[in-house]
Amino acid sequence: MIAMDELALLLRVLVAAALSAVIGLERELHGRPAGLRTHLLVGVGAALVMAAFEAATIYMGSPSDALRIDPGRLAAGVITGIGFLGAGTILKVGDWVRGLTTAASLWFVAMLGIVAGQGLYILAIGGCASGLAILSLIDPLAAHLPHRTYHTLELTVTLKRREAVEDTLNELLVGSNRKRAGKGKTRITRTSWRWDGDQQMVTLSYRIRHDRSAAVEEAIEQLSRQEGVVRADLHL
Repeated sequence: MIAMDELALLLRVLVAAALSAVIGLERELHGRPAGLRTHLLVGVGAALVMAAFEAATIYMGSPSDALRIDPGRLAAGVITGIGFLGAGTILKVGDWVRGLTTAASLWFVAMLGIVAGQGLYILAIGGCASGLAILSLIDPLAAHLPHRTYHTLELTVTLKRREAVEDTLNELLVGSNRKRAGKGKTRITRTSWRWDGDQQMVTLSYRIRHDRSAAVEEAIEQLSRQEGVVRADLHL
């Protein structure tokens, strides 16, 4: 009887492995740091925890008032552990944050493992199909949606030409974009100011928000040739 029950629990783990492999393969094909093996281990591990709970109840029989096992606490422990693992896949490079989707997919396969480990196969398969559709279909769709892009501009100019250069910057980005698109889609916000009294120069930092129609790189290249501009650095 116990052997048959263990085979049923093993089936749950194998189902979790198969569903986790589907998500992991999608991440692997996209060259993400957490690929097939990582997702398999997370999904199988979560399923093993839940299957072990089921096995414990089988071996111990009916729970008594003195000893009770709460499956919710087991699931909470899995969720907490995956949070630390997912955080390791998130990287911040400048103003770009990478790995958020991979971290979410690791958390997702852990949930698949928990559901499959409880023997809820239809729910687990449906959840896997939903996750795969999100990862595969939403990204191409999002590429066609209006996007906002942010740049950081550091501009070093002579004090005498500061106002003229700032007017030129606004005309090149905000003014030209308004004429082209019919409405302003670019916003420039000054974030800091550093004064060099010895050199009679000032370094201005700006936050530029624009859509993809704005030719920011070309505008800054043109600005760098203006009188009074010592240096212009554009960063993502």
